[in-house]
Amino acid sequence: MTGVKKSYEEKLKIVEDYIANRLTYLEAAEKNHVSYSNIYSWVNKYKKHGPIPLEDNRGRGKPTEIQTTEERLNAEVETLKARNKWLEMENDALKKRRKIAGNHKSQGLDKKWNI
Repeated sequence: MTGVKKSYEEKLKIVEDYIANRLTYLEAAEKNHVSYSNIYSWVNKYKKHGPIPLEDNRGRGKPTEIQTTEERLNAEVETLKARNKWLEMENDALKKRRKIAGNHKSQGLDKKWNI
């Protein structure tokens, strides 16, 4: 893959595409011309902490003691919104899988789909 840096918006779009389309890490990496390890890292950061860790925060940042209460609360709200969005997308994917498994089970096609 290339050494081109991805912006915050591009990383977020790639992660959301990975989640929404239920791609594998390899499929997402090939589709977006980035490495497998980058996709893996971005998805795990997004799952654990929301979209904020996808930003490039190299260099000196503002110490947490200097952040205003409003800044801390805004960051927490963004993290919680992203977590909620992730859980909703995960729930939708599980519902689709359960529906597909139910169709296969009712038709007696596949016994591996026990959910």
